Order: sequence, then structure tokens, then C-alpha cells
Amino acid sequence: MAIRSANGLTYSAAACLFLAGCGGGDSDTGALGALLAPIYGNNLSSDALSAFFVSSFDVFEDRARELRNSPNYREQRIDWYTDINGDRQRNPDTEPLYNSYSLASARIEYAHAVGLTGAGQTIAIVDDGFLATHDSISGRIAAGSVAGDLESHGTAVASVAAGNASGMIGVAHGANLLLGLFDTPESRIQATNRARTSGAVVQNNSWGFNDRATSANFQRIFIDSADRDYLTALRSYTETAVVVFAADNDPGATQSGIMEALPRFAPELEIGWLTVIRGVPDFDNNRILGAQRLSSACLDAARWCLAADGTWNAATTGSNSSYDLFVGTSFAAPMVSGAIALLAEAFPNLTPHDLRARLIATADNRFNGFTRSGSLEVVPGSGFFHDYSDEWGHGFLDVRAALLPIGTPVARMADGSTHSTDTPLIVAGGATGDAIIRSLEATPVLVTDLLGGDFSMPGEALAATTTAAPVSERLWSSMFGNAPRSGLLRAYGGSSMTLEHEGIELAMLGPDATGGSISRAGSDPVVAASFGQTIDAAGGEVFIGLNIARDDGSLIPGIRDTRSTLAALELGYMRNIGATGFVQFGGTFGMAPGGAGDAMSERSDIHFNAFSIEAGEADVFRRGDKLSIGLYMPVAVTSGGTTIALPVARSATGITYSDVEIDYTPSQREIDLSITYGTPVGKDSEIYIGAIHAFNHGHIGGQQDTAAILGFRMAF
Repeated sequence: MAIRSANGLTYSAAACLFLAGCGGGDSDTGALGALLAPIYGNNLSSDALSAFFVSSFDVFEDRARELRNSPNYREQRIDWYTDINGDRQRNPDTEPLYNSYSLASARIEYAHAVGLTGAGQTIAIVDDGFLATHDSISGRIAAGSVAGDLESHGTAVASVAAGNASGMIGVAHGANLLLGLFDTPESRIQATNRARTSGAVVQNNSWGFNDRATSANFQRIFIDSADRDYLTALRSYTETAVVVFAADNDPGATQSGIMEALPRFAPELEIGWLTVIRGVPDFDNNRILGAQRLSSACLDAARWCLAADGTWNAATTGSNSSYDLFVGTSFAAPMVSGAIALLAEAFPNLTPHDLRARLIATADNRFNGFTRSGSLEVVPGSGFFHDYSDEWGHGFLDVRAALLPIGTPVARMADGSTHSTDTPLIVAGGATGDAIIRSLEATPVLVTDLLGGDFSMPGEALAATTTAAPVSERLWSSMFGNAPRSGLLRAYGGSSMTLEHEGIELAMLGPDATGGSISRAGSDPVVAASFGQTIDAAGGEVFIGLNIARDDGSLIPGIRDTRSTLAALELGYMRNIGATGFVQFGGTFGMAPGGAGDAMSERSDIHFNAFSIEAGEADVFRRGDKLSIGLYMPVAVTSGGTTIALPVARSATGITYSDVEIDYTPSQREIDLSITYGTPVGKDSEIYIGAIHAFNHGHIGGQQDTAAILGFRMAF
């Protein structure tokens, strides 16, 4: 029997095992910190929460760049070659130069940038022996650990998974380590059972049997020998946690080792199993571009296989602060194990099996040279499939992608329904301005992605705002159209039809009324009408009318496309001043009755109003001309709102909901100032000039809009 290492040397041993990778070289590095537990309890970090619902990590890019360029990170930016001749002199014809940066190619710096360290998690390391007092891992060795002999291989593997010292930084540098040995069936069984009872989220194995993945070898090792109990221990452990195995380092291997492919023969293991191969990738900040494989392919283990670089300056047994160069799948595997610990900290609601699924679902397989062999539904029933290849498995480890939402997240509402975040829950009507956004901005909302990951979404992201119609439309309607007297009808925009007879007036919206609202596919159109009468009074004409509207959310916010019925009193007064002047006032005073908006919200009565005033003079510069100045305050809510129960956190007992009061009253009112002038230029023809300026356009403080129109009108 022999233990086979990556450098080809052979050592005598009592078991048929091999180390998945080894090497030699030079080293140095520092530390990071800051606990993050998004969504959960008192460890909530508002700084990092904003990073957990984004389409990218752009907001943390500067911090990630600082980490990549820091001394402890740069220690892992390594140019290396295989020293075939053993003389440290590279022959460029036979010894290619590789450029490795294992931390950056796996996007681990993004997890560190938001404060993730693996704190509170335990990684079990099963290997040949450890220097437990090494600076990079001391102080974080879990009770029940067995360090064994002083071996650099195991010490290096542990430091890659969780190292934290002036000499290096590992993947999950805040995690605890449970150390165990693989040298005998008994030690393997004990190490696996201790990992289970200690609650280790993942067990790393940078070793393997020499035997290939055949039914005969499975029968001989796991059915007919003492390792049958080891298989039992693995079955028990993988029921709740994840086992990671390093693949063979032989690039020419045509069949997987028995441990890498063990789920082929014991399928119940697959849900908690990952195999890791090694490749040196060429990458930019967005993706892996290409890669050179330096280990066996995934082969029989392709369905549960990932790739990582596995080139590290890692801890050795030379002293408590010594480091050296290590290369091989032995040092790619603990990158995946450390990534599981990082995800366990980020997603405390997920099981280790869920975390494994996230790594598979987000592995980068977009690079040149990846050829699809099949597709795996990463969580049965999820509908999310990820391609894999016989060579590269699912692709390269990508921690950044695993920390982002997978699929379209949903908010699980208090009434038991789900709301997809790709559609607005509440549409901020044109009469509310920025009120909805302001009411929601202080409330982080818990949303869950397709694979069960919890994220905190800014509450305002649930709302969509209407786009206020440009004031040019309002100016055009007043100059050339037939603008309705009713402030309510005027607020919807578009055309209207007005019928008058002996002082009685009926006005209705045309079919193109929109109010400038966002598109609502499938929603019913606005229905609105005004009925009133003009009477002679107070030296002029007084108009009294009633407005009725079935709003589509254009003015009053709609939750889940609920519609509001609006009723308003319309008052107007016009009086001639002298022979050629006039002044007119208008006011709209209305409400929408409250009640249950839907099963998860309760709305109070909504009150709104609108005002207008216009004064003008005819025959100002020439006979037949007309100059007018106007002030208009469009429909705005003056009181009322909605209380809605929103998911804000998750605890051991389920989702916590908060009743959020949403005030519909905008902080600023829009005020439009206009001036128009028209003059005849011939029989039945006129030229019109007009300008308008809106302060707080759309009832949003500081927003402005200006328009001017020069037009010509001719009667036929």
C-alpha cells in the first residue's frame, strides 16, 4: 500500500490512500474581521444589508479592490511552474509558467468585503496531521479535535480553509476547525462522527483511496471491509451536512477515484457531496474567460463537481509562522469547504444542502472550453437547472455569485401569498408624489430567492412611481385643446368630451386617459365623469359639479392593482372685469373611502384637492388678441394612507412582519405658472405663444419642468 502525493514521491503506509495534492516553494500575510448575519437578530448590519439585494456588488467594488491589492491577498497572487528538473531553473520549453490568484478567481474578496468571515461555523478537516499551534489556525481549534503527527499537508489544508494571521488569509478566516485523521478506518469513522455531533457544516477531505470508481472496488472497500462503518458514518453525516473530496491530481486519469464518485454507488450521499478538481483560470472582474486543467477531470463525479485553482502560500510545520507554496486539488477542496462556511454565515436560514446547491447553481461555466454534458436541477422542484460537463463539472467556484439572489426573489406576505419582486407591490399614484417612497425607505423587506436564500430589499423597491406628464401637455391642452373644467378629469390627461346645454355640463374622459402612470398590462382603463351646472351669482358665473372616477392607480396608489373609487366636489367662479378682462377660480375637493385594500392592507379615507386661478385681458396689443396668466395646483393627496404588513426578518419560529404605515401625502405640492398669448393673423386663423414652468413637478420637492409652445390655428 502507498500514499501517493502530487510530486510523485511514494511513502510507505498501512492504508491504500493518497494525498490529493502537495508541493513546495516560498511565502507572507494579514487579517480581516466584522461579523455579518443579514436578516437575523441583533447582528443586522445596515451597511452590508444593502449589498445583499443587488444585481451586482458594484457598491462594494472599491472595498473589494482594496482587499485584492492588500499585502495578505497579494501573497496569493503567484507566478509558478512545475520544477521538473528540481533545480529551480525553469525550462520554458517543458515547464509552462502559470499565473494563479486563487482568492480572486473564486471572488472570495467580495464575501470579505461585506464582512463575512465564516464566524460561528465549524469546518471539519480530515487529513494526515496538523500543527495546531500554527499562528494561522491556533485559537480556533474545536473541542474533540485530533491533531495527530505534525504534517505540513494537513496544516496547509486547514489554513486555506480558515487561516488568519500575519502570514496569510484563508477563505473563512473566522470559522472554527475540527481536526481529524484519515489514516485508519477507525480514525475516518471517528472523524466523521465527531463532525456530525459537533455540528460541522462541512467536512473537507484532501485525500482519497487509490482505487478507481468501480462496483467491484465499492463492494471490496465499503461492503466487505471495516470501511463499511465508515460508509455508514458518511451516510449519517451527509443527511444534514456536506462532504467535500479533492479529486485525483492526474490530468490524464480516465476514471474517477472511488471517493470522488462514491455517490454513484451510494446515491443517498449525493445531496451532501461535492468533488473538487483543479484548474488555473484566466479571468477578468466579470467571469472566467478560459482555464487550463491541472488535475483529473470530473468524469464520474461531474454532477456534483466544482473547480477551483488550488495554488496557495499556506501554513507549514516549519514553525508557528512558516509558509510555503502548495499546489494541487488538496488546496482547491478547502476553498469550497471555506465557501460553504461563508454562505452558512450569510444565510443562517439555509441548510448545508441548500448552501451546496447555491455553489452548484452559481458556478461559472461560461468560459471557453466548457462543453455541456448534461443539466442538473440543483434543487428538485425548483425549476432551476445548471449545466455541467464531464471535464469541468459545473464550473469554477464563484462566491460572489452565490451571495447574490438566484432567480427572481419573492416577498412572502402576511396573508400567505408571495409577491414577485420583478413587479411593483404598490404603485405610487400621481397625487402622492414621493410619499410612498419616503414611507417605505426606512423599512428593509425580507425577500427570498428561488433557492431559499434570504435577502434584505430596501422597502422602496416594492413601489413603482408614476411618471408625471410633462407640463408641455398641460400647456398644449389649455391653448389648443378642450381642457376639462374638472381638476380631477384634468389630472388624468388625454382627451375629454364635454356636453353643455343651458348651463348644464357633462364631461367624460376619452379612452386615451393615462395620468402619466406606468403601464398596467391587463388593467381596466380609467373611468371618470363630471356633472354640474353653471348659475349666475355674485356678479359672475358659479359652477357646482360632482366628479366621479374609477381610478386605475394613476392618482391614488394601488396595491396589487387594487382600484379606488373617487368622488369630488367641483367649484368654479368666473367674472368679467371691465370690458375686456376676466378672472376665474376653480377648486376640486374629493375623497376615496377607506377599507381593506386586500387581505394584507388596511386603508384610511384619502382626501385630495386641486386649485386653479387664471386672469386675462383681451385687446392688449391689438384688437382680438388675448393675454392670460395662470396658476395651477394639480390634484394632490392631503391626508390618508395605508397600513400594510411587510416581512422584515426571519427567526427560528418563522417570518416576522411589521405593520408599516404608508402616508400618501406628498411633502411638496406642485405649482404650475403659465402665460399664454394669442392673436389673430387673418380671417379664421390665430398664432398662439405660451410658456409654463412647474415647481415641485410631480409633487416631488426640487423637481422642475418648463415648456414653451408656438402654434398656429386655422378654422375651416
